[in-house]
Amino acid sequence: MKKFTILLFSVFILATSGNAQSITWASNIAPILYNNCTKCHHQDGIAPFSLLDYTDAYQQRFNISHDVTIKKMPPWSPDPTYTRLAHERLLTPAEISLINEWVNNGAPEGDSSLAPTQPVYTNGSQLGTPNLSLTIPTFTVPVNETTDIYQCFAIPSNLLTDQYITAMEIVPGNPSIVHHVLVYQDTTGICAALDSASPGPGYLNFGGVGTNKAILIGGWVPGASPSFMPANFGIKLFKNSYIVLQIHYPAGDNGRIDSTKINLLLANSVSRKVSMAPILNYFTNINAPLSIPADSIVTFNEHYQLPNIDISALSVAPHNHLIGQKWISYGITPANDTIPFIRINNWDFHWQGFYNFRNIVKIPAGTTLWAYCTYNNTTSNLNNPNTPPQTVVAGDYTSNEMMLVYFSYTPYQAGDENIQMDTSALINLNDTLSTVGINEVAKAIVSTPQLYDAAPNPAKDETMISYYLPVAEKVELKVFDVQGRLVDQLNATSVLGFNNIQYNTAKLQAATYLISLSSGSGVKTKQLVVTK
Repeated sequence: MKKFTILLFSVFILATSGNAQSITWASNIAPILYNNCTKCHHQDGIAPFSLLDYTDAYQQRFNISHDVTIKKMPPWSPDPTYTRLAHERLLTPAEISLINEWVNNGAPEGDSSLAPTQPVYTNGSQLGTPNLSLTIPTFTVPVNETTDIYQCFAIPSNLLTDQYITAMEIVPGNPSIVHHVLVYQDTTGICAALDSASPGPGYLNFGGVGTNKAILIGGWVPGASPSFMPANFGIKLFKNSYIVLQIHYPAGDNGRIDSTKINLLLANSVSRKVSMAPILNYFTNINAPLSIPADSIVTFNEHYQLPNIDISALSVAPHNHLIGQKWISYGITPANDTIPFIRINNWDFHWQGFYNFRNIVKIPAGTTLWAYCTYNNTTSNLNNPNTPPQTVVAGDYTSNEMMLVYFSYTPYQAGDENIQMDTSALINLNDTLSTVGINEVAKAIVSTPQLYDAAPNPAKDETMISYYLPVAEKVELKVFDVQGRLVDQLNATSVLGFNNIQYNTAKLQAATYLISLSSGSGVKTKQLVVTK
């Protein structure tokens, strides 16, 4: 056994030392970029450069390394350590490490024949044949415009009866200039009147579409896929309503042309009617009038107690403007349990959206919904629209602010919490070891699961528990005291290769424990000493 341990350790050292040399664009980096980046970074995409081939990636290698390290890219504002949401745009620590090692070692191309097939991006519909397809009038960004444009287009639906939206797809006519789209329906005619009164096509309006009576029904950001409701769920689309698209065109797109389209799948009726509303808002349930003095950082809160009915929440969407800095929203049930909705530590107005929950979330009757938003109206906020800072009050314009949290929801029915909105595997945020090369070498000599010594050991506040699986299989990881009593059970992953769990030992008393890894092939144990 001693010889085997020495051999395995030597293999790991050799594999690790050879790891940097083996990292190439073709084998290791192209798959990461194709899976996470090129939906925006392709020719005519919203991003300023393409990353589809090796030359593109090599020229941008330092920008790539910097932006993924600070987690500016891929753009994903919600904090995944607070709650896991559907369709996360995240890189694992291992993927970030691979990119940095690749750049630091000269960014080699490798064998180009090993690179995956380049993805192809088109503007075709992914809904099949939509029931309703609407296109904005061809719009040309004004030649002399020097600021971002928020152009609104009111398009008649021409529906003769009420319908229900079961899927929505937004197809940018010019992906290189469409930064994001918000979709409303308006039955008042106000938006149509604003559109008609403007020389247009469309009309300018920042923060909304010119009336608080318009109902937000969806949105799009680069990289987003069509949104589908669960079976028999739908959002009501009123007859004779106008579909209003607010489209953000960034500064610098002078003279460029767009013809964005929205496609909808509709049903005559559904059994589950979904509502979308800013349940938390600065009109009715904020703790103080929304006013942020110059040179101040202020936090406001909103809360609302649900009536005597359980609801099922499908998505959440915080919304404010340029002074906002961070968000947190959650619910406190009558049983004093906390339901986390979303936390955003670095708010970015340009990357906001509707965030579906991975599973529909049951919110019990009587739950109090809470939101806190911090506003930074100082010179340290690089997005501050005023220089020097000025008092910012509530309103629709660039110089104003909002504090809204939208929820899409429906009355609860038994089993709703088992309805999945995203069935993909979760990104492993605890994967801190770059395993390229190591798995390939280790699996040749390791045929059963391995449990390694915790490090550090003895441990005071925390330790890393590591294990290796030659095949992906279900395992259990438990902590026992020396009398054999179960002390703790960890959430063990079952991914092929190395798995790592950062374990909080501060909660344990100073003593000696046994860590147990159980699998189909048996049990492995290691000793863990906890000190204080």
